[in-house]
Amino acid sequence: MEKLNPKAVIFDLGSTLIEYEFSSWNELGTKCALNTWKFMKKEGFNVPDDEEYVKRFNQIKERYRQHALDSLEEWTIPEVAVKIFENLDIEYNEILIDKYFQSFYKLIDEMLYAYDDTVETLTKIKERFPVVGLVSNTIFPEETHINELKKFGINSFLDFKIFSSTFGLRKPHADIFYHAANMAGYAPAECVYIGDRYKEDIVGPKNIGMAAILKVKKDREYPSDMPLATRRIDSLTELANHLDI
Repeated sequence: MEKLNPKAVIFDLGSTLIEYEFSSWNELGTKCALNTWKFMKKEGFNVPDDEEYVKRFNQIKERYRQHALDSLEEWTIPEVAVKIFENLDIEYNEILIDKYFQSFYKLIDEMLYAYDDTVETLTKIKERFPVVGLVSNTIFPEETHINELKKFGINSFLDFKIFSSTFGLRKPHADIFYHAANMAGYAPAECVYIGDRYKEDIVGPKNIGMAAILKVKKDREYPSDMPLATRRIDSLTELANHLDI
């Protein structure tokens, strides 16, 4: 397959540069929700038992999640926190919302990691191509991910960063990819996007004429009718098969 020659290379974040999924999101979400319950108890709030609390948390979360799937409008954990406080008739402010979020995020922060070839690959990409960017779907505040990027020595490689929690829309919405191309300063056809999900990271950019490369994640199910011509890699190192680095 002929190598691409883009002006801008744009990456996804989760399962592409950094790994968050060290267990299923359902299992992880439950553990994180339990951490917020422990936080609420420690703060002295009157909350139901852990099973009832997690049930309410998941009901609220699922409403937000389903709306996001239907509309591609992003939701966030801090929004869930507000609904939890309102549901339990607890007065809240921005400081309490942030503490709640940090209790949810704590387990993830302790276990996430950057892939071994992330920095090496980004170094080569940055040396070769004019613009390097990032577009990520996330239910976390942008500041959280900026801290992660700095922690793993990734932030300095990125000329721009777009997070759905700030942008308001999530992949595969065309606007988030058009915005990325605008931030890069090039037409969509002059950019390439790299991510690990087919609908969000391949179909989304291709719908606006942007080339895309799928980073295949082990044990993830991909559509059986995914075109054979879809560019694929198993690791970032294999980008050398598709880009002149």
